[in-house]
Amino acid sequence: MTRFPVGVESFEKKMKTICVAVILQLISTATALIVPQASYNTSSATEDAPVQLWRTTESLQHPSLKALLLRGLVQKWADSDNSALVMVREEDVPLVQEALKESQVSYSIEVDDLLTLVHRETQHHQRGRRKRQGEQMDWNSYHTLEDIEGYIGWLNASTNGVVQVLSVATTQEGRPVYVVRVNDKGATGPKKRIWIEGGIHAREWISPAATTFILHQVATNPDWLRTILPHTEWYFVPVANPDGYAHTFTGGRARLWRKNRRINDETLPDRCNGVDLNRNWDLKWGVGASKNPCSELFMGEVPFSEPETQGIKYVMERVGPLDLFITFHSYGQSVLYPWGWTKDPPKNAKMLQRVGRRFLEAVQHVSQGSTDYTLGGSGALLGFASGATDDWAFGALGAKHAYTIELRDTGHYGFLLPEAQIGTTVREAAAGVQCMITYMINKGVCARRRRNARNRNSG
Repeated sequence: MTRFPVGVESFEKKMKTICVAVILQLISTATALIVPQASYNTSSATEDAPVQLWRTTESLQHPSLKALLLRGLVQKWADSDNSALVMVREEDVPLVQEALKESQVSYSIEVDDLLTLVHRETQHHQRGRRKRQGEQMDWNSYHTLEDIEGYIGWLNASTNGVVQVLSVATTQEGRPVYVVRVNDKGATGPKKRIWIEGGIHAREWISPAATTFILHQVATNPDWLRTILPHTEWYFVPVANPDGYAHTFTGGRARLWRKNRRINDETLPDRCNGVDLNRNWDLKWGVGASKNPCSELFMGEVPFSEPETQGIKYVMERVGPLDLFITFHSYGQSVLYPWGWTKDPPKNAKMLQRVGRRFLEAVQHVSQGSTDYTLGGSGALLGFASGATDDWAFGALGAKHAYTIELRDTGHYGFLLPEAQIGTTVREAAAGVQCMITYMINKGVCARRRRNARNRNSG
């Protein structure tokens, strides 16, 4: 049995002692699844009040738009060099109009009410849920938090100790944050440590879908079990923001929620609750983030202010240096490496590009050239942001490779990616990760020796 690095034995012991209670809770869920202030705008509105989508003639780097974003008066949908798509709540329209007029920024209304699309998605999802009662899990639909937890419990009960589950934190609303470890204890020799994070932003439903699908491959796919698992040790966070994710299934504006569900100030409207967990990690904290709780980019009062980030950090530190860290987000179809707080690349940027390119090539292959991802530094491609998990894993924890992978699409559906695209998206993501890993361990589909042989044969 491969031993944990120094300082991590206690984690394994803790897993053994906590696992019994956690497994019982999860299996019960699995059984149910298998069987069936002055700077703030304090105005509020109902959860069904319209949310418009505007196209502006300036990017979010424009001072006026940046100020509106940090105040929470607009929310980012998409951004480019010379324009942006932003969400504007009905009650904020007069303030946003006035600010754009003063700064001479023009806009047009692209969608009168995004909630009509949300309602359509919800109706389709509910019809699908009725048809799927009694199934264990699928990747043709978006699953509730209870479904995901039930699936984790099923894996725990059916993989003969390969899968272990640990509750690492309890959220403000009382939900556990789970880390799932997948390890072949019978395999000897050095192993690559891999950490996959999903669902840190609540509305990005395709992220937990991709994370659980890759978990399924690692734990049950014979090819992965034979070729990859003996040389790797995996840690999955299927839903890093369980309160926020559960909230998005309640309908209306909640579907577009990004943060966790911390109560920041009971005198402020609900939109002023929550912390952006991907701005709460302690590395260059505060760059590209907001001190305003009403902003979707609110970074919290201090780094690691949230139980979710505290608990995940605690386990990551005890697992030790990681060989690969990936956090899945949507949308944009891009593979991003550090740094988020600067455009200057890290010293090992060429190595990050080399491994990241394996993801792009695998997606191109399985999609037969129909799906393209871009590759580059996060700050250079997306604009500055800090306090993110990938930068912390890379800069503070010392992960050798760290990536944010923005999944489908490139903006047509955005955060409301249809269920019809789930299967294709998660299969592409799994192929990309598989290629990255087999390249790193030099065994399997993307092993370097195979690539060299193909290059010689084609030369």
